[in-house]
Amino acid sequence: MHVATSLQYDRLRDRMGALSARADTLNNQLATNKRIAAPSDDAAGYRALTALRRSGADATAELANIDLATSLLEASSTALGGIETQLTRVREIAINAGSATLSAEQKLALATELDVIVDDLLRTANTNDTRGNPLFGGDSTATPYVRQANGSIAFMGGGDAGEIPIGDGRTINATTSGERIFNGIKLTDGTPSDMFAIVQKMADTLRTGGNIAQMGTDVQAALTSVTNARASIGARGARLELEQTRLTDLGITREEARSAIEDVDVTATITELQKTLTVLQATQASFSKLTSLSLFDYLR
Repeated sequence: MHVATSLQYDRLRDRMGALSARADTLNNQLATNKRIAAPSDDAAGYRALTALRRSGADATAELANIDLATSLLEASSTALGGIETQLTRVREIAINAGSATLSAEQKLALATELDVIVDDLLRTANTNDTRGNPLFGGDSTATPYVRQANGSIAFMGGGDAGEIPIGDGRTINATTSGERIFNGIKLTDGTPSDMFAIVQKMADTLRTGGNIAQMGTDVQAALTSVTNARASIGARGARLELEQTRLTDLGITREEARSAIEDVDVTATITELQKTLTVLQATQASFSKLTSLSLFDYLR
C-alpha cells in the first residue's frame, strides 16, 4: 500500500508538471503567435525556418543591391540626358554656323557659347553618385576627366566598375565608364576622338573664322554614343524591375511557407489549451485528494 500510494503521488506530481509546462508553452504560443521557438519544439520545422530566414536575408541584401543599382542607373541617365541636350545644341550650332551670312561677331558669340558647353559637359561627366563616387569613372574613385595644361580634357578614370549581384547568380553593371561613352568616337576622317575635343574644335574653328558645317557629322557621332548609352541604361533598368518583381514574389511565397510552419493556429491552440487546463485541474484535484488522506503521512 505504501508503494502504490507513493507511486501514484509521484505520477500525479509529474503529470501536473508536464501539464503546467504544456499550458505555459501554449500560452506563450498564443502571446507570440509563434509555434516554434526552439529546435525541440519541431526539429524539422526549425530547420526549414532557418533555411527560409537565410534565404530571406539573402533576398534582403539583393533587393538593397537592386535599389543601389537602380539609383546609379537613374543618376547616369539623368546626367546623360543633360549631355544629350547640350550636344543637340552643338549640332544646331554646327548647322546654323554653316551659313555664309554669319558675321565674325556672331561666330565669336557661338564660339563662346561652345566654350561654356564644353565646361558644362566636363562638369556633368564628372558627376558623383550618392556615395560620392564618380558615375563615369569606371573602377576608379578619382575625378574621371581633367583639363590639361594645353586645354585638352583627358580621361583619368579606370576600367569598368565591378558588377553588382542582384540575385540567383545574376549581376549587373550599374555604371558605365565615361571612356566607353565619351571617348573613342569615330570621326568622319576615320580617326578617333572624344566628345570634348569635338566640341572644342568647333569653338576654335569658329573663333578663327573657319567653316564648321562638316563638323555636324562628328557631333552626331558623339550624340549617338550618348543616346546608345542611355538606351543601354534603360534596358538594364527594365531588367532590374523584373528582378525586383521576381524577388518580391519569392518573398511572398517564402512568407507563406514560414507562416504555415511557424505561425500558431489560434483556434486549435486555444482548444488544446482549454483541454490541457481541464486535465490539469482534474489532476490537481486528484493530487489534493490524495495528499489529504488521513493515513498519507503514515504510509510514506
